[in-house]
Amino acid sequence: MESRTYLACGLLVLGMLMPVPAWGHDMVQPPWRGDEGTTYQEWRFDTDANPALPEVISNSYGSAMASIVLGDYASGWQVQLPSLGDQIGYWDLGGDRGNGGGSILIDVDNRPLALECKEVWVQVTYFRDMSQAPTVTVPGAAYVTGQTLLVEHVLTGGDWYLDQSIWRIEPNPDHEQILITSDPTWGSVIDQIVIDTICIPEPATMGLFLVGSWAMIARRRRAARV
Repeated sequence: MESRTYLACGLLVLGMLMPVPAWGHDMVQPPWRGDEGTTYQEWRFDTDANPALPEVISNSYGSAMASIVLGDYASGWQVQLPSLGDQIGYWDLGGDRGNGGGSILIDVDNRPLALECKEVWVQVTYFRDMSQAPTVTVPGAAYVTGQTLLVEHVLTGGDWYLDQSIWRIEPNPDHEQILITSDPTWGSVIDQIVIDTICIPEPATMGLFLVGSWAMIARRRRAARV
């Protein structure tokens, strides 16, 4: 039994370190995607629908929805602007000049069992020039780790970035909310959101995921020193 536990731990860490093919801006895929107890949702915002359903979803426990609120000086949904590069379909959420800022609130149905904990992986693609990065929060969750990746450099100025973050909720809820809030001063432009979740059934399994998360942190630190 002990040898099986060590083997499972080793395989999990190996999976965290191996590259996984990505689709769109889905640049940081969890190795457990598609396993039992997981959900996967991807919003590309191909239309101006609000609330917005995900264009891609794998969730046997229910549905997922993104509710968009526009702040001050928001342009709303845009198909494509030449000054913002090659990305298509995004929300200019605006900022906050005293009337309330822009936000996207995501609700994800999930496994209804009272299990030990849940991990939530969030990826948000946004444009940064005068507009800035949004703030991501998961109510009731603890932040574990995260990273920022370049998606596209725009020659006319500005860049598209992806912020990825990992969160842990204890105990496991039957649904979760992810709140993406625009920068209050400069606003935020959001192109894509990817949400992965996994229900972790027992403390031993939770320990394996903790090891995997720390492996990601160590890899990022090594890369920073190079």
